[in-house]
Amino acid sequence: MIKIYRKTCMNLLIYVFLFVIGKGTARADEVTRVFLFAGQSNMVGSDANPKQIDEFPSFKGAAKQQDDVLFSCHPGNGPGETKGWGPLKPRDSFGPELTFARQVKTRVNGPIAIIKFAVGGTTVAFDWNPDAPDQGQKLYPKFLKFVRESLKDLEKRGIKYRLEGVMWHQGENDMLDRNLYKKYSIGLSSLIRRLREDLNAPQLKWYIAEISEKGIWGMDHRHNLGVLHQQQALVLQSDPLLCWVPTSHLAFAVMGNGQPHYHFGTQGQLQLGEAFAAAYLRDVGQSVDQTGKSSKNGFPAGEKSKVRLFVLAGQRNMEGEDAFLSEIPKVAGFETIKQSQERVLFRYSLGGGVKASSGWEPLGPVGLLGNFGPELSFGNILRHSIDAKTAIGILKFTHSGAQGPDWSPKDSPESHRSLYPKLLAFISQAREDLKKRGLDSSLEGVFWHTGENDTFYSPYAQNNAKWMKNLIEQMRLDLQQPHLHWYISGQHKDSPWRNIELVNQGLKDLAETLPNITIIPTSDLPHEKVHFGTRGTILLGKKMAETYLQNNK
Repeated sequence: MIKIYRKTCMNLLIYVFLFVIGKGTARADEVTRVFLFAGQSNMVGSDANPKQIDEFPSFKGAAKQQDDVLFSCHPGNGPGETKGWGPLKPRDSFGPELTFARQVKTRVNGPIAIIKFAVGGTTVAFDWNPDAPDQGQKLYPKFLKFVRESLKDLEKRGIKYRLEGVMWHQGENDMLDRNLYKKYSIGLSSLIRRLREDLNAPQLKWYIAEISEKGIWGMDHRHNLGVLHQQQALVLQSDPLLCWVPTSHLAFAVMGNGQPHYHFGTQGQLQLGEAFAAAYLRDVGQSVDQTGKSSKNGFPAGEKSKVRLFVLAGQRNMEGEDAFLSEIPKVAGFETIKQSQERVLFRYSLGGGVKASSGWEPLGPVGLLGNFGPELSFGNILRHSIDAKTAIGILKFTHSGAQGPDWSPKDSPESHRSLYPKLLAFISQAREDLKKRGLDSSLEGVFWHTGENDTFYSPYAQNNAKWMKNLIEQMRLDLQQPHLHWYISGQHKDSPWRNIELVNQGLKDLAETLPNITIIPTSDLPHEKVHFGTRGTILLGKKMAETYLQNNK
């Protein structure tokens, strides 16, 4: 993950928002916060369908017109353009602006306006280059003109405004060209500097979103994307007014043939808007991040002297993509797992560290994207089956955007993607903390769900079993537990990825060559279009727990 050193923005003044969109006027003492949204296809909102928004429980109603948010969208966005200012609403597609505005309004009481200018398939090297007006699509002068005209129109309406920040998502096309990708930092820095000068806004903040590693480019252009990431890091580290917006943990569309998409798609765009909002709100002292839960009775282990520890690790399904907290009460027998389980210790790092506990918590939902993984039902089953005198602890370490090379004990050439040393430290630190508390701990097993991002991509699928063998052997060695049991759940027969039989057979063969490996079949579980979904995820956790109990009668 990119480390960014930036000054904390001063808390902004809060104003009462009495803007009436129909009249296009505002009180003289109001200040409207103006945000610029710019970039290429993922900022445009390609493959995001407004008709699908209500399919995602956390975003029901997000397609509703927001009369209290002004929106000006450039014709470069095609059918989504507006003629002058209008209320914010989705057109044939939508980008992150919808949920950005919705989230910001929950913390900021002043009026909001968004100017959007995004064109797919464009580069910083040519199309957005302010110093090369005759190359590419000549976007910079068009962008500048559109922003100035939109701001001038606000002035004509008697609306006071303040330029608040630029939300930027772009870089895919620069990344694809090896003649361009090592020049990205120079191009983006030049664009940022020039826009500040031309808008007379020297302190204008930029919020720069990561190019997701969960899409297909994170696999077949892994090296190129790694270089682009380094280039973005150079820009961010050189300017304290820039903020990083991680995105590889967000939902990312999957094509009908099982290929990870080039675009976020509907759910990913909704989450991207909230990611931009979270970054902005942190800067103005209005963080939406949830703090860790505390136990009503202090340290959740109570008076126990021994803790059985279980590690749950992996990517998409283990993190819990498309398993929605709001749907838990619909699954008979598990209605209560949405509540904190005070008798189960919990420690977690999700999304590659985007959301992590500060210490031990009682097991329960942690609020990342409104999702949950198999840990809730897993802990519930174990707690009702294991002697109450023994404490249970769950260590969850996941990254839904990760791939096989990221888990390799040997550092990846894209060092920022290396997860193994972090996983090892995560487990070791948890055990050390228990020891300091006077508690003995036993590491009972690692529960691993086979990587979905690896299954589709044939070069990864063919190496999956070999990579798993290296991971298992090295972790046993590093933890000094040569007999550490691994429970590996296979890919579901109804999942969209190809190479499913190849991957699952490789795991079965692995279990025959290495001791203490149990393969957990999953084809009997419910499964949605892409992931297990709410019911399937709950039953996956149940099956994992029952498999452990059966092995340890």
